Amino acid sequence: MSVAMFESVDQLRRRRRRTGRRRFLIALAAGVGGYLGYRWWRARPKPLVERRHRYLTPNRDFYTVSIGGYPEKPDLEQWRLRVEGPSDSLQLSDRQIRALESKTIPKTFMCISNRVAGDAIGNAEWTVTPLAPLIRRVLPPQGGPWTVAFHALDGFYSSVPLEVALDEEAYLAYQMNDVPLPREHGYPLRVLLPGKYGMKQPRWLERIEVTDGSVSGYWEWRGWSSAADVKMTSRIDSASRQDGGTWLLRGIAYCGARAVGEVQWRVDGGVWQPTRLTSTVLPNAWSTWESGWTPAGTGSHVLEVRVADEQGERQEEEFSGAFPSGATGLHRVIVEV
Repeated sequence: MSVAMFESVDQLRRRRRRTGRRRFLIALAAGVGGYLGYRWWRARPKPLVERRHRYLTPNRDFYTVSIGGYPEKPDLEQWRLRVEGPSDSLQLSDRQIRALESKTIPKTFMCISNRVAGDAIGNAEWTVTPLAPLIRRVLPPQGGPWTVAFHALDGFYSSVPLEVALDEEAYLAYQMNDVPLPREHGYPLRVLLPGKYGMKQPRWLERIEVTDGSVSGYWEWRGWSSAADVKMTSRIDSASRQDGGTWLLRGIAYCGARAVGEVQWRVDGGVWQPTRLTSTVLPNAWSTWESGWTPAGTGSHVLEVRVADEQGERQEEEFSGAFPSGATGLHRVIVEV
């Protein structure tokens, strides 16, 4: 075989390597450019979409997410909640659960996949019984560390450390806005936990398990956050023209396990302005806010809003996608005057 042939094969290989590197660099540049373009699009202000402003979300408008539809309603005469521990267990009927200590509380649910200012969030009044007394009835006197796992009728499951389940703001709910839980919202029983996204609070509850083993969860196995701690968020719901040329701004703010401390807004990148909170201010529930605005002139204006919790910590202003631990960023909208 001639030397020329070896040289031509070697040249061909070099050309292929150069071509491969060039294609890789082009693909890398395209990917980076696409990602940066998406980040720009995600963070840029968008025209305000007016929402009905209210403290409580009607059941029919409350968001739902499921892993495969809604299970059939169980027969309450036959249904039992099973609470199981390493050395003890109990079963409770619907009637027995309703006979336990109860109260009605406001509580906000937000999906971990909710985008900034998205609709996968709602606030309702729930009739509940504390979770901790049931957990303690099956909790061994020693051992651990313990994990509390929740299992639902549709096959969904998730878990939290024991201290979360024993929190004074952890509950089991059987009514929503003064009616029995609708089928799509967890009939006959669902979990309410402080400061967690919805993925940690199963609907259609049928079994609670206290274990010293490691239990992950349905969405955790798919890459979502195991902690699922709520990221603070705020939203502009409406901007309406009033008499005399003023405008009324309204929205909601939510700080997870902490109560809302203050909400501020600004226009066109100027000085942050205070708002007035117009609802009950409690941990684990959103607060509504409003503020007057007198525009400096006609045309397009960019409005932004931000929230700080009761301890003065502000929401994250940098935009991030929802995966894997929840979206961050300020709601920025365009209003035409």
